[in-house]
Amino acid sequence: MFEFLRSYIIYLALLSGIIGLISSHKLPGKKAKFLVILIWFSILTEIIGYYFTYWTGLLNYYVYNCYMLVSFSAYILIIRSVLIKQSNKISAILFLVLFVFSFFLNVIYFKENINKSFIYSFAVGVLAVMILSCLYLVEIFNSDKILNFKKSVFFWYILGILLFHVPFLPFMLALKWFLIKQDESVLSLVLFLLNFLMHSCFIIGFIWSEKKYNY
Repeated sequence: MFEFLRSYIIYLALLSGIIGLISSHKLPGKKAKFLVILIWFSILTEIIGYYFTYWTGLLNYYVYNCYMLVSFSAYILIIRSVLIKQSNKISAILFLVLFVFSFFLNVIYFKENINKSFIYSFAVGVLAVMILSCLYLVEIFNSDKILNFKKSVFFWYILGILLFHVPFLPFMLALKWFLIKQDESVLSLVLFLLNFLMHSCFIIGFIWSEKKYNY
């Protein structure tokens, strides 16, 4: 019933990507502009993932597993760049190492059938991003940034990736452990709604943020 919604996800990404480009004058440094690059990278991944099976005859897990490695590594590095405390920055590096290690452990473990979703690496990535995001929020609430945190594009970007990945993790684990039946209609609906929340945050961040808070 809702299978068609999955094909509209790319339009959400295109909208936030275009607004990001239009708002580039408010993104002064490479760090802020990198957020827009990540959105366009996700658009490219969606396009390649859509045609991958047609081109190769293989399932597109190869594409999305590679995207997961790049995107979660980028998320962790972005959060590290906005953290203030040195101990928290070190924690971010340790989480990055843990995530990359878990990914390649999946590659080794599933070497006979690598073309499947790396759910457990996804879980490690989500937990890393969630913990680091909490550290980021604690730093904000304990500093004078609390007065203007909504004017930072980084706050909205981090909120967006949290709103997508944190609810999606238990859903994916439930599918993995057969706690719920996989239904393409339900999966498409969940993916669309979570993408809508995520890209809405990105768009609010690009529109609402101010240049002086985006360094």
